[in-house]
Amino acid sequence: MSITHLSPRGKVGIDDSDRSREFGRGSSPRRAWFASDFHLHEGDPAGVERACQFIAHVREQRADALFLLGDVFRAWLGKQSLEEAGLAPFLEALRGATQSGIRVVLLHGNHDFLMGSELEEACGVEVYRETLDISVHGQRVRLMHGDAFCTRDVGFQRLHKILRAKVMRWMFARLPRRLLDNLAHRLVHDATRTTGTKSQMTMAIVDSEVVEVLHTGVDVVVCGHVHEARDVSLGTALSGGRLVVMADFERTGSHATLEEGRLLLHPVDARFAPATPGPIVVTIDGPAGSGKSSVARELARRLGFPLLDSGALYRTVAAQALAAGLDPGADDLAPLAQSLELGLSEGGQVTLAGELVPDSLLRSVGVSAVVSKVSAQPGVREVLLPIQRSAGRMGPGLVAEGRDMATIVFPEAAVRVFLDARPEVRAQRRLAQNPGEGATLSEVSTALADRDARDSGRLHAPLARAEGATLLDTSELSLEQVVGRLSGMVREASRLD
Repeated sequence: MSITHLSPRGKVGIDDSDRSREFGRGSSPRRAWFASDFHLHEGDPAGVERACQFIAHVREQRADALFLLGDVFRAWLGKQSLEEAGLAPFLEALRGATQSGIRVVLLHGNHDFLMGSELEEACGVEVYRETLDISVHGQRVRLMHGDAFCTRDVGFQRLHKILRAKVMRWMFARLPRRLLDNLAHRLVHDATRTTGTKSQMTMAIVDSEVVEVLHTGVDVVVCGHVHEARDVSLGTALSGGRLVVMADFERTGSHATLEEGRLLLHPVDARFAPATPGPIVVTIDGPAGSGKSSVARELARRLGFPLLDSGALYRTVAAQALAAGLDPGADDLAPLAQSLELGLSEGGQVTLAGELVPDSLLRSVGVSAVVSKVSAQPGVREVLLPIQRSAGRMGPGLVAEGRDMATIVFPEAAVRVFLDARPEVRAQRRLAQNPGEGATLSEVSTALADRDARDSGRLHAPLARAEGATLLDTSELSLEQVVGRLSGMVREASRLD
């Protein structure tokens, strides 16, 4: 089993006449490691140390090659980045790896697209701008960062096409250090801010773009960028194909390995993930009447976590739409949602212009009748998404209740649960929750069935059980039993015991 270099794309610092350097560096390796999205910077010495440990591990495993597929650095500014003391241990680790005979390749990401010959000369690595094709056991494998596949994010694609233009690279190389530092800080800050306002669908890899690459004779694509591990078969009319996406190393330690002719994805590796976990997020999804609200309230109280009732945000928009005389089924409510001063209290309750929104308004008959139509609007969902995600940074943990908490809002939540119950049980619970509405059990059952159909069949963020989420049928379980089970799951996830 061997890997051989087939075709470089955008090799930094060489032209087409320098073929010996392209093909001659390093031998044909038999064992290789792949990783991406370290986001290293001086302000994160722990992250730099974990990256160094990873390289040490690769050396211990007698690897022949190490491929780092973009965003290794939060920002690379050329020669001046070589002088950053906080990055010195990692740069020394790269140098040690190449000196020991390991072929080390770095590809440009959207954060470190200014890597160039200065890094090659200092550390003995190879730097490529876009893609690199290698042969693995007779298959053609394309290595890339992965951002080129996220074509729904039009603004991102436009910006990075501008930034990577030759004239811009020429300008960056000549900017004074202080100005370049300020520009890099602003770009990173703006990227972080705008990412929080975009939907997961907008930022996701578009599979059809990958299939186009597979149609060119590529058998496997390996990339990162989207911070979510994935290993899928994408069949084409010509042949089968495989997409391997590594999650961000920074947060998960995710990487891929080539050993004994097998390319394996390791979605999470605790050895290289941060030792101190972030807030514990618990997502509780499910249809109406499954017990979400009651379970979420009691679990949050018991854990001492804020409670995010995502439905309350959509209900607030619905209430404001009705007050403005708008039809949620016909009017685009995204501009209205954008104009509202929506927020969350420390306890996770919805605020409007700084004031708590009364539950009596949110649960009114009129709002309940139209909220499903409001939540189906993609523009409204995009406006409310960053508000929901901000709740995950409120404290030591969060209980988030809704219909797409695990699939869209918090896909990396530590505990993900999908509650359900038999239709007749759900209808009885719903009737007991709203006895003042005057509906019969039959009417409630019909209304729930209609809502299930709308929520499950909508194009954007449909009601669905997230992959890996625990399914819990609450039909025969008491509130105490359900909360007890979830509490145990949280203790196991957070190692509180």
